[in-house]
Amino acid sequence: MKFPYARVELTSDGSFHDRDQVKEARRVTGSAHDVLVLVHGWKNDIREAESLYERLTDSVEDVRGNVVAAAGRRIAVVGVLWPSIKWADHDELAGGGASADGTSETDLIAEIGARDLDSAAAAEMQPLIPKLNTSKSARQSYLQLLRRQLPDDIEDGEDAPPLSFLEGDVDTVFEHADEADGLTGTEMAEGGGAGFFEDHFVQPARNLLNLTTYYTMRERAGKVGARGIASVVDELRSDERRIHLVGHSFGARAVSSAANTSSNVHALVLLQGAFSHYGFAQNWNGKGANGVFRAVPGQVQGPIVVTHTKNDKAVGQAYAIASRLAQQVAVDIGGPSDRYGGIGRNGALKTPEALTPGTLQALDGHYAFRAGKVSNLQADTFISGHSAVTGKQVAYALLTAATTN
Repeated sequence: MKFPYARVELTSDGSFHDRDQVKEARRVTGSAHDVLVLVHGWKNDIREAESLYERLTDSVEDVRGNVVAAAGRRIAVVGVLWPSIKWADHDELAGGGASADGTSETDLIAEIGARDLDSAAAAEMQPLIPKLNTSKSARQSYLQLLRRQLPDDIEDGEDAPPLSFLEGDVDTVFEHADEADGLTGTEMAEGGGAGFFEDHFVQPARNLLNLTTYYTMRERAGKVGARGIASVVDELRSDERRIHLVGHSFGARAVSSAANTSSNVHALVLLQGAFSHYGFAQNWNGKGANGVFRAVPGQVQGPIVVTHTKNDKAVGQAYAIASRLAQQVAVDIGGPSDRYGGIGRNGALKTPEALTPGTLQALDGHYAFRAGKVSNLQADTFISGHSAVTGKQVAYALLTAATTN
């Protein structure tokens, strides 16, 4: 790490793992003009998260000479670590069918379930997985188990789960979850989605596990942000320094939740955010409903920057599954016209504070960020996938936002 760095670990409910880490963070950031509070997304590994932080901040250091306003400003970094959940992703399997070490889709689902569900649910899931292809009752039990894992307060809001996921019959739910693969670029062979494989019901089962993960993480990220990250911001804040929140993936939801709670945030930077594109929206449904983070543009002292790209399959996946389960077949699945579209895919929509859409710039580009305004940056050229957020172009936008008054 090229900047002074402190780690702050949070539990799943947003509590501090060790308050001495907060004291260390205050010490490390004491002489800084700008504090970058970095928050990872779906990872379970501290090493992976801190590797992302190091690569991103190395790029920040590399582009300092391109941001005139950054000259002479001392920067410190606080890395927030929280128990997020990793997806059961095709990327973990060579060709989507079996990994290089022989791990099958069924083994992957069992592994993810054992890692991320509570012990009782994981134990209940294990014997069901081998029976998914041959037993409707096993599929029914699997679906009921996932429904029981959902948080209690998920039925409201701009990205509430489709009613069919909560109450639909098992055949329909699996059928639409199967169809979602072909909508997100994860087909395993020409002309085939999950049905191409002998294990016809296993891939939709993985999709349903991922959708359950999405709603579990939605709740957890909100708690981590509102209770934990907001407290970190308030403890580090002083008249001599600015606090900037930078969140990747579900970390973007966590930092938005923190900014919804604390008024001490200067810049808010969302890198491939995994929450609804209506998160900051006003009247997103035409019936007066606002996004859950509608107040954030009025809370943040400086600019809000959102990267988004069609290259991000991870953000698109959960929403494509949800859209299929909602039987929204006449819309651009996951796109701007879809209720279940992600901010990391489309930017912040129906948001009065959003400026004219822009693009993620090269290092000689110009940004016109403004305090209290949302800048949607289409990033197709420089962000190739969900986790490709540590490049110099991203760092240039981040540092420009941090030094915008």
